Amino acid sequence: MKRVEHLLRSPEVPVLHFYGPDPPREVAEADRETLWQRMRPYLRETVREPGDHTTFDVAEFKDDRRRYMLVIEEGC
Repeated sequence: MKRVEHLLRSPEVPVLHFYGPDPPREVAEADRETLWQRMRPYLRETVREPGDHTTFDVAEFKDDRRRYMLVIEEGC
């Protein structure tokens, strides 16, 4: 989870957020902290409210020039 936080806060790393049927959107630097605070409890698997089926799947990608990209898929 520390790795996800590190990449999410790095301005050099593009972050794509997938949610529902909409196309993915790139998360602006100004919006990353809000996204992190929202997804952190789910990644830590803390107790959820009854009926809350929210999930976050995270993947890290690196190209041959060692540039990173973070992809976050939010489901419910």
